[in-house]
Amino acid sequence: MNIIESLLEEKIGLDTAAIGRKVIEKAIRRRMDRCGLTNLEVYSKTLVDSNDEWKNLIEMVVVPETWFFRNRKVFNYLARFVKDSWLPENPGRMLKVLSIPCSTGEEPYSVAMAFMDAGIKKDRFQIAGMDISEEALSKARLGVYGQGSFRGKDLTFRDRYFQPKNHGYQLLDHVSDTVQFKAGNVMKNRFAPGAPYDVIFCRNLMIYMSPEARNQTLETMSRLLAETGIFFCGHAERQTAVEWGFEAINETGVFACRKRCRESRRKDPSVDVTRAQSKRKVHEKKINPIRKPLMPADILSGKSTEKQNRSKPVTRTPSPDKAVNLFPEARAKADQGELSKALELCEVFLGENPVHVEAHFLMGLIHEALHNEDKAEAFFNRAIYLDPEHVEALNHLAFIELQRGNKNGAERLRQRAKGIEGRGG
Repeated sequence: MNIIESLLEEKIGLDTAAIGRKVIEKAIRRRMDRCGLTNLEVYSKTLVDSNDEWKNLIEMVVVPETWFFRNRKVFNYLARFVKDSWLPENPGRMLKVLSIPCSTGEEPYSVAMAFMDAGIKKDRFQIAGMDISEEALSKARLGVYGQGSFRGKDLTFRDRYFQPKNHGYQLLDHVSDTVQFKAGNVMKNRFAPGAPYDVIFCRNLMIYMSPEARNQTLETMSRLLAETGIFFCGHAERQTAVEWGFEAINETGVFACRKRCRESRRKDPSVDVTRAQSKRKVHEKKINPIRKPLMPADILSGKSTEKQNRSKPVTRTPSPDKAVNLFPEARAKADQGELSKALELCEVFLGENPVHVEAHFLMGLIHEALHNEDKAEAFFNRAIYLDPEHVEALNHLAFIELQRGNKNGAERLRQRAKGIEGRGG
């Protein structure tokens, strides 16, 4: 397995530990069965020799989880910026937008609809959607979506830009015509011709990447982004982008950056990241600690003490899943302190249900209890990616940031959680 894991990291930047090694192993075994192979070395050689089989494996490990207008504040902010600032300052120019990874198209199509709602004419913008998954791109080009792509309370855009088709909804041609889709791998040296882009969406890709791949991705984003452009990333990725050399845009709920002036951007990102980490450790003991979030046994049993003074976690109804019996068993094992067993069960469960919010959150709790801070952070981030209003995950991330010495980051996360609780979760 190590050879194939190394190939996945080298070719697409995937950190198998972030996805879950059992998930990767299961995908590999499925492909081996499809190929009629039982020897791992033979399959490894097949991957090297066959581009088609490599693409088949990628389809097994990529999870295209997305929906329209995910974090609507981002799209509202972008439309305002383009209409009020960019267009007046760039008469006659065409705004160029890139969505990477674009998955099945919900994100770039949301950009187009946001522009249309703002009265921005189609002849003033171009949108490119790129993804490594050919299967996802085929669905994006088809433009037919089921109920899972429409989430949130405001679905009025569906009435304006879609028409019912069978058990789903077909995107209208005048919207789909605004986006051009193309296969692309951000780890390739000549990735994404057509730069520079005025707006780049690259949200929640780097949380699944190795540190080296994250660094390369940020290098690529900087190369592709116009000097006055905007780079939208995931909430968990913005601090990494800032430490690398981007400048955060101070807009509540909008996780975006700009380029810094050339003379102020560092030349060696890895040096500054190491320096920043060392600085955190030096100041860690000087910080007044906040109350640590509830740990697995407390949260899973629903306990809350006066000393901890924490509200109960928001109850969520999990979506229909396969092998649903494994998740309650994993929770029970964690509650009983059998963390290794709980971890094993949860990994198996996520292999069948890779977008189950509470399973990712539970994995974060378990790794936190095992003092695996980086892994805990990765799973809490994934829980928030799937459910941006997951209060408990936000609180645990705030505690992790505070332990690192990042008081400002911790406070932003706490305020975000507090705002969600204030409006009823």
